[in-house]
Amino acid sequence: MSALEQTVSGLPTANEVERRPLTGAEKYEKLAFTFCKMGTTGLIAWVLTPPVFVLLVAAIAVALYGKAVTLGLLRSRCILRKPLLIIGFWAVVGIADAVWLFALR
Repeated sequence: MSALEQTVSGLPTANEVERRPLTGAEKYEKLAFTFCKMGTTGLIAWVLTPPVFVLLVAAIAVALYGKAVTLGLLRSRCILRKPLLIIGFWAVVGIADAVWLFALR
């Protein structure tokens, strides 16, 4: 028996661990969190990315977090944690980006 096998003996393997099914809110939060990460990356690299990308991601994140909230989501993995705060943040980003894209150009 190798040293690695000895240190993890007694612990269940990845195949033995059962995962509980995700709730509807958790499914939407998982997808929304992906767009939250994409939007954050777009904001950080605003100079290098097209501003339309940030607008699109902000709109999708607002829609997905909105759906997750209606399904009962109370806490997110996003750094802001509270879904309504996240929706508000991305709504402001989207509005500011839309104004910059369509009104100021």
